[in-house]
This record gives sequence, structure tokens and C-alpha cells, in this order.
Amino acid sequence: MAETSQKALQQQILIDDSNIPDWLLTEILQRLPVKHIFKFKCVSKRWFLLISDPFFARLYSTRINTSLSTSQPWNLLFRYLYEVRIVPSSMIDTRIALKQSQDFSSPGFSLNFLPYSKHDSPIKILASSNGLLLCCETFYWQKNYYICNPLIQQWIALPKPPKAIKSVAVGFICKDDHYEVIRFPTANYGPSSTLRLETFSSETGKWHCSIVNCPVMDYYIKTDSPVVHYNGSLHWLEFRHSKIITYDPHNGTNTRLHLMNLPDDRQSEHLSLLGVSRGRFRYFEVTDTCFGPRDLRVWVLSDNDAQRWCLEYRIKFSGSWIDEVNEFIPKDNFYIFPLALHPHEFDIVYLGYGGCLVSYNLGTRKLDVVHRNFYSHQLLAFVFSPWPTTIPQPFW
Repeated sequence: MAETSQKALQQQILIDDSNIPDWLLTEILQRLPVKHIFKFKCVSKRWFLLISDPFFARLYSTRINTSLSTSQPWNLLFRYLYEVRIVPSSMIDTRIALKQSQDFSSPGFSLNFLPYSKHDSPIKILASSNGLLLCCETFYWQKNYYICNPLIQQWIALPKPPKAIKSVAVGFICKDDHYEVIRFPTANYGPSSTLRLETFSSETGKWHCSIVNCPVMDYYIKTDSPVVHYNGSLHWLEFRHSKIITYDPHNGTNTRLHLMNLPDDRQSEHLSLLGVSRGRFRYFEVTDTCFGPRDLRVWVLSDNDAQRWCLEYRIKFSGSWIDEVNEFIPKDNFYIFPLALHPHEFDIVYLGYGGCLVSYNLGTRKLDVVHRNFYSHQLLAFVFSPWPTTIPQPFW
């Protein structure tokens, strides 16, 4: 009887926080891993109200940003592989490894919580925005879209688009509690300069179709380069005319796509991508020859209105990599392609090189192997939000 009473007393002590003032309980909760905080909302009504308060989220975000020696944690995600694989954080440069934060101390995370068909190839990662991922079951004939937060494993399925299209260019924008998905055909071979653009808005819960004008009739979107959200617009690399196609979904009078110039002195038509580093819009290319001297070049957009590009780096591989190459890659295996820009460091880029994923410091000319036996051309730099973005529950 005494033993039973002791257990009951222990349980009561564990759950009784009535003598703890709100400020002290908030200080305690602020020091917990964010992936556990969302679970602790269920402990009591008091805990739910404290954690749900926007003031708590602001405090938590401030503490995380202050405690980290660098900017927000991030990781590299594989986009279109037959298996969903993520580069373990232990293989990324220690200055930006996710293990800096106890919330991301595991070697990686999985998307297995998404309800895709087990008989089809695993989920495809299409885009990211504000700590959320846009995914789809297939690369071609996309119809089943999911938006998820991989940190707290929250997800929703979107209604199916109104029209089946074999290949689409997809953009994703999330701001506060509102998100949009924009898609249109990746190519146009017909005589018309108009195309059908489909937009899903979380505010309406529906797909909206509109006819927009395109400056070129025979465009072709480079789908192996992730769509980039910069300066309020979405940006896709266009292959046939060597341009950037842009679209501003928040311009109510905008009924057309726009073209943006690439750097005049670019050379590569295939091995290139767009990205954003520390808020700067950049273009990254490797000259596309397998023999002879090759260059790695990075430009930054210095004037958005005038579409003026400034060449930041131009590095010849043959002169800068000879010592590092001999350590791990045969000389006859010298195929190089750009994969990603570091979201927080101007000097660091990621390349596919001789069957390896490597990071390369443009300033120090130092090359490091991140992952061996690597043959993917599809990477996405995914930046975690300091406070996880929650997905509003669907009403459709």
C-alpha cells in the first residue's frame, strides 16, 4: 500500500507545475530540442498555450541564432534519385554541420512518413521554401503533390492539378502561413506565345488556371537546376535561348513570363545552375568539355533592374586541383559538374567530380571529399527555419 502511494506521489510531482511561474517554465522549455517541443504541447493546456504563443517562437529563434556560430542549419538533399537519400550531416563541413544543433544531431532524416505508393519509385523533392519541402510521387505526369516539414514530420496532400501535363516547371513559395505552388509546361514547340499557368493557393484551397504570355515561343526549361525564389520572383534556367525565365506570382497585373539575361561571357550551356548565397543571386557554371583546360566560374547579380552580372571567380582546374586530385581520383576520370552553392558561405561550392561529391573553397582553393560513389546531378540546399514552419490544416 505504501509503495502504491509512493508511485502515485511521484506521478503527481512529475506533472504538477503549478508552483512554477510562467517565465521560469518558458526558460526551461526554451532549452529543449525543437523536435520535442511540439510533442510537449500535449502535456497540458498550459504548456500548449505557452509554446503556441508567437512570443515563444521569437524567443526560441533568437536563442538558436545567437548560440550557433554560423547561420541557420542546413543540409544537402538529393532530388530525383530512385531512392530518397540525404547527405549525412557528419559528411558536411563541420562549420555548418547540422550536428551543431541538438535538434539535428542525427546523421540524416527520412521522408518515409509521406504516404506515397510503395509500388512506385520513392518520393521526388521538387523545391523548398521557408523550411518546407514540395514533393511529388513522380517526375513525369505529376499529379500527387505533398508539402511537408521533415523536421516535425508534418505533411498535407494537395488537390490534384486540373490538367495532366507530361513535364512541368514547378515553383514553390511559402511565407508565414500561406504557400503557393506554380507550374507550367517545361517546353513549348507550338506557334503560340501563350501558355497555361496553374497556381495552387493555400488561401483558396484550389488550383487557378490562367493564360500568360511568354516572350519566346520555343522555350525549354532546364529542370535539373532547382527553381530559385529571389526578389519576390521565381527563376528557372531556360536552355534553348540561354536565358532565365522569371515570374512574379504576387503582381496582380502580371499576365506574362519575363526573360532575364545570363552573363554575357558565360561558356557552358549544360553544366550550370542558379542559386542564392547569403541573399545574393548567383550563376554557377563549369565549362562543358571533358578534355583540355576547364574553368569554374561564379557570377553575382550586382544590379537586378539592369540585369548586370559581376564575375566573382574564375578558376582553372588544371592549375588549382592537381595536388588534391592525385589523392583520391584517377587522372583519367576527370568529369566535373556543378551541384550546389553554399547558402551561407560565398566561397564554397559543391561539385560532382570523378564519382565523388566534393566541396571546393574558391578562396583557399581547398577541395574536400564529402561523399564517395556519387553520381547524381540533382542536389538541393535545404535551409531549416529557426522555428519550424507549421502547415495549416487543409480545409479542402
